[in-house]
Amino acid sequence: MSGTATHVPVTVDVVAAMFDGGAYLEAFLESLRSQTHRHWRLWVRDDGSADRTLEIVRRAAAEDSRIRLLGEGGPRLGAGMSFDWLVAHVPHDARYIMFADQDDVWLPDKIGTTLAAMQRAERTAPGPILVHTDLTVVDAELRVIDQSFWHYSRVAPEPVSLRRLVVQNVATGATVMINRALKELAGPLPTDAVYHDWWYACVAAAFGRVVAVRTATVLYRQHGRNVVGAKRGDRDRWSQLPGTVRQAVKEWAHLRRELLRAARQAGAFLDRFQERLSGDDRRFLHAYSRMQEGGAFRRKLQVLRLRLRREHGLWRNLGVLLRA
Repeated sequence: MSGTATHVPVTVDVVAAMFDGGAYLEAFLESLRSQTHRHWRLWVRDDGSADRTLEIVRRAAAEDSRIRLLGEGGPRLGAGMSFDWLVAHVPHDARYIMFADQDDVWLPDKIGTTLAAMQRAERTAPGPILVHTDLTVVDAELRVIDQSFWHYSRVAPEPVSLRRLVVQNVATGATVMINRALKELAGPLPTDAVYHDWWYACVAAAFGRVVAVRTATVLYRQHGRNVVGAKRGDRDRWSQLPGTVRQAVKEWAHLRRELLRAARQAGAFLDRFQERLSGDDRRFLHAYSRMQEGGAFRRKLQVLRLRLRREHGLWRNLGVLLRA
């Protein structure tokens, strides 16, 4: 008796934490429906929207069985914890999970491109894997600002190491896919995690792989209300010194808060995984988590030793040191 092997398409689960996203949500949903890889499920959690977000999602779910609304009426969690809640509530058979932002537009081959990179990586070395891509930076009307987010923000996606990612995340959540092994190892998100994508990237760098795809798969919409958003990177020109100094003074308090949050995240990472980490990584994380302790001189010494990186550029490094 002969038979023909049946190819079972891979289903990709997409999670989207939404809050007051009605202005751009329909464009995102249409871009998801237009994907060349059609085997996907969208899981949505609304975080207490006061606009048309719920109405749009309910209508979309009624028209497309691949779209599901979960946890309606739950407490406000914030973006990171909403994503964490969704990851915990996707079906147990989920093999690959992608994160989606309500205001972006996905290019047609986003799922297919990312999935292909993930499966290549798994064939090479199974284990916890995070795949991420570049983005095209656009304005509110989808006019192109820069074809590459990595170029625009002066972010080098590689090389990747735990120590580098503790200092600066290189994986933008709206481009990320994680596999089941990473989901099971990284979750649940600790309360001191800065962002869900940053946490997953650190775990993948420490115990698996972070794979960068040098293709833009998302129109990354900048409209003034982004939770994080794209920030233009320093160009390292002496002529920019006056503007750089003014900006450093303006953002002093913000950067101090971000340094403290990154330090707390490093401490949470050490608490969670210290038995699995090398001695060198444990010592680095311990020192980094205490970077903000002590007087100003000690803080600046710690920043010099632990945080400054050549790829960040002269003026970005100088701004960090001055404000530490």
